[in-house]
Amino acid sequence: MKTLDIRVAFSAVDRLTRPAENARRLMGQFGDSIQRTQGAIKNLERQARSFERARDAVSKADAGIVKARRQLNALNQLQRTGTVLSEKQQKLMQQLSTRLERLNESRTREIQKMRELGGELKRHGISLTGSDNTIQQAIRRTEQYNNQLERERQALARVTQARERYSRAQETAGKLKTGGALAIGAAAAGGYAAGRFLQPAIGFGKEMSRVQALTRIDKNSPQFKALREQALKLGSETQFTASDAASGQSFLAMAGFTPQAIQAALPGVLNMALAGGVELGETADIGSNILTQFNLTADQMDRVGDTLTAAFTRTNTDLRALGETMKYTGPVAAKLGISLEEAAAMAGMLANNGLRGSDAGTAMRASLSRLASPPKAAADALKELGCQFADARGKMRPMEDVLLDLYKATQKYGQVDQVSFFKDIAGEEAFVGLQTLVAAAGSGELQKLTRELQGQGERPIALQK
Repeated sequence: MKTLDIRVAFSAVDRLTRPAENARRLMGQFGDSIQRTQGAIKNLERQARSFERARDAVSKADAGIVKARRQLNALNQLQRTGTVLSEKQQKLMQQLSTRLERLNESRTREIQKMRELGGELKRHGISLTGSDNTIQQAIRRTEQYNNQLERERQALARVTQARERYSRAQETAGKLKTGGALAIGAAAAGGYAAGRFLQPAIGFGKEMSRVQALTRIDKNSPQFKALREQALKLGSETQFTASDAASGQSFLAMAGFTPQAIQAALPGVLNMALAGGVELGETADIGSNILTQFNLTADQMDRVGDTLTAAFTRTNTDLRALGETMKYTGPVAAKLGISLEEAAAMAGMLANNGLRGSDAGTAMRASLSRLASPPKAAADALKELGCQFADARGKMRPMEDVLLDLYKATQKYGQVDQVSFFKDIAGEEAFVGLQTLVAAAGSGELQKLTRELQGQGERPIALQK
């Protein structure tokens, strides 16, 4: 009779835990779908802007071609009428011919870009007939993507409610174990089912033992009890399990966080992991590194998460790449008084122009270092441009002001001279990064993104049910 009772009990646990397994699988599917939709939104916006820039470049080239041809035709007409052209006019004809050749080459390149981008835009359902409304179509399609994203997030929120059954299944399985049912069930069913059902609880225990070892505190101490209660609470109130939360505590402990600091930082780590689609361990590593680099306290992990999330949802980068960028540039930026939000905005601008991860980080680090302590070539270039990095007291001026000054000062020079200045200031390897940031400051895009990040932007996907 006892064997039958145990089978009935385990059957009940099975019925209880099966919805949780389905919920976990659906959460993964919805999470992947959300990431794909977010990627589609960013790709569409980037491609639409690139298409418009290419089309504007073609229009500009067309206007230049018409003007050059008109001047060249006028000179040819003079020759046909027997007029002897002066040396200046002959030189102008050569210049016009060269200009026409370059304009035609440029036009051909931009048209090829338009064709390639047009193919990408068509995949988003945007028609290029009458391409004057490409941006408007892209905006409408982005709104559709955003509506889809909101539906997916709502569906994800509904599915997470099923995870409550998971906690209840753990409690039921724990009661069976306490009542001796585990031993009898193992004898009756080879121990397989019981072990499978109780695995989450066993995993949680192992993770908490790891936390205890890493923090070097007694398992009966108030500090350890507080960490355990936090992990259980987050496991019942968020999309993560208690074992996941304990794993996050372990990684923060490995980074040298005290028990109190772990408690303060962990909610922000979970938020950041969910928004960025990155494993908890890697997220904890990224977050703890940035806290250290910018001299922030553990209770500011939410600020780190919100800033990075706002940055990678607005620019062509992701959490992992931003963390890599900050690894290289964070210590230098913080030393110069540049805030996390300012550094993240600069990293986002570089990412929009193809510089991500360590490439962006090394470019920013070199540019900042050479601006703060310029070698002779950089000092000479800054002096000629009339730009100063520090004020009269030797304190660094706001980075936006420095970059904007560089933009204004270089505008009176030709493109070749501008590149030469940027190379002298930032060095051969980093000048493209500096040039990109200067252009972003000149257009106002850098300042706009910085303000959005300083205002904390949009909150990441809520953890609370």
